[in-house]
Amino acid sequence: MVHKKLVGRCGLYCGACIIYRAYKDSEQLRQKIAEENNCKPEEIRCEGCQTVLTNGWELEEIWGKNCKIVKCLEVNGMDFCYECNEYPDCKKFREIADSCLKHRESLMENLNKIKAGKVEEWLEEENEKWRCHKCGKPIAMNLTECHWCGAKLQGK
Repeated sequence: MVHKKLVGRCGLYCGACIIYRAYKDSEQLRQKIAEENNCKPEEIRCEGCQTVLTNGWELEEIWGKNCKIVKCLEVNGMDFCYECNEYPDCKKFREIADSCLKHRESLMENLNKIKAGKVEEWLEEENEKWRCHKCGKPIAMNLTECHWCGAKLQGK
């Protein structure tokens, strides 16, 4: 069973998020992301969207409490983007949704499944989808090679 804390508020499967994967799996990946974002490796941390609150996450500058989606939803008293009157045309949502589409991930389809109450089924599908074809371990959607075994990822 996949934990419900990985249900992204924007429809992203947090288990395929590079910040989550680096925090959970790889100090080397954390270091790489820290260098790319000009921050410390210990700032690369996340337990999944359902654990993020707008207080208590002091280090992150662009994820965690400072995620623009999380901030927007918290301010407006919503849990998911689909609850908003501006969805799916919201600029904040479109930015991340369009980026995810490049990695074969449709946030709108995901949110439709979440809204329909198919959360556990969706989590299992995503958990299987975001695994390395060679070693079977979880991967982040925007990597071109597995951070576990180095295999070139399919479709990348």
